[in-house]
Amino acid sequence: MRAFRPLALLLPLLLAGCRGPADTGVHLAPGVTFRLCLPETGPDLFATQEMVMTFPGGRQETAIAAIENRGGVMSLVVSTPLGQTLFVVQDRGGAVTVDTRVPLPAGLDPRALAALVQFTLWPAEALRASLGPGLQLELDGARRTLLCRGRVVWTVNRKGEAMVLENPALGLTVRVRTLED
Repeated sequence: MRAFRPLALLLPLLLAGCRGPADTGVHLAPGVTFRLCLPETGPDLFATQEMVMTFPGGRQETAIAAIENRGGVMSLVVSTPLGQTLFVVQDRGGAVTVDTRVPLPAGLDPRALAALVQFTLWPAEALRASLGPGLQLELDGARRTLLCRGRVVWTVNRKGEAMVLENPALGLTVRVRTLED
């Protein structure tokens, strides 16, 4: 069952609290809710990215994400490095669906990964419009920081097609690199 291990290790990243069926709020950390941006507010894109997650203690896990945003539809397909699809998140103009291909741990919300994709790639104006109470977005060149009441929740540093996301509270670092098509 090693193929499912990256999904189980994403649990702290993807944990979601209670939510209603029409709620597009995604919990990125305790007390931190982010509303997914509408797909049309983001860039047209298609990318395949490798995500290498480093957890406290130095353990690493890898997943592959195929991201597409066109025509008012954002799709995110997350799979193991060997190609087994774990889940698909699709946002059609605010109507978000999640298709899980393997049993997910209770409380796992794949929409959180879609929120992080938007945090890294969407324009700042669209992100700011989606921030919940107490959240603030800071920009400093190639660095974005999401704060909750002055506390750092996520940072992303871009270097060309590569990015490093960090969540200090979870001790989690995610290195993302775009794979060649």
